[in-house]
Amino acid sequence: MAMDFVFINVREPKDALQLAKEPEIRSHVARYQWKQIENRPSHPTRKENAKAPEKRPRSTCIDLDGSDLQTRDGPFPDATTTQPATPFGVVQAAISIPPPLGGIRVDPFRSYPISFRPFLPQLVDHYLMGMAVDIPELDQPGNRGLLRTSWFPLVMTEPSLFLVIMLLAGSHYASVQDQSANLKLDLLRLRCETVNAINHSLQFQQKDGVSDALVGAIAKMASYEAMFGSMENYSVHMHGLTRAVGLRGGLPSLGLNGLLRRIVVWIDRNAAFLHGSSLYFPGATFAPGQALPDPNPGHFLGAS
Repeated sequence: MAMDFVFINVREPKDALQLAKEPEIRSHVARYQWKQIENRPSHPTRKENAKAPEKRPRSTCIDLDGSDLQTRDGPFPDATTTQPATPFGVVQAAISIPPPLGGIRVDPFRSYPISFRPFLPQLVDHYLMGMAVDIPELDQPGNRGLLRTSWFPLVMTEPSLFLVIMLLAGSHYASVQDQSANLKLDLLRLRCETVNAINHSLQFQQKDGVSDALVGAIAKMASYEAMFGSMENYSVHMHGLTRAVGLRGGLPSLGLNGLLRRIVVWIDRNAAFLHGSSLYFPGATFAPGQALPDPNPGHFLGAS
């Protein structure tokens, strides 16, 4: 069917707006739109459906250690991972975080003070959720969770201290999990690496003073030996700890608002109680004027 074209001369843009209101132009547009609706098929035929490619949402999955980031075609595994459609009808890709690690507790940026290893996310999660618990003696009245909010940020600043915490977490994980072999962690090698890291830090920090992080590393290495190692090695680290604390100016000079002092005294008191050994900081208290702290072997062996 032939169509009649009418040319409209427009000199100014505002003239086009005025002409769009004319009855002839408005009726022409209405007829054109109505013909488009009449010619549109109401639904696709079976043949067209067979030819149309199947469109499925793409999901993104992260492996346990976060090292295998991949995309795959296919439906979402279940309703819990399906993302709602946007206002434009586009289904957003879902990011699946390993359930054993609790989702948001995984650090996607791998901002650890040492080079990344596949077991680090699992051990960090185990330490934060199972070991760095609220301990009233260390938190002191009016505080909660200082091992997570104050102590662990210090852990993330020093490779040697971070390695000690990973060694403690790995050893504790292996002692409470039936499938610890799946961790693929050589604890003996990690222990040797931790001791070397502490010695390396000592060589560089003795001239400028010993940092809180290094004091914490030596103290936690002593606690590791008291729990999982030998009393001979414990004694070696405690002698090193007394020297490091002396270089700092004594227990009152330790940082974290007294938390580091309490950690040192806590380790000394509990190890001496468990093994019947002598105190390396005799008479030391958690705070000036307080009574000597009672040992708490249950928390000492299962946490901190």
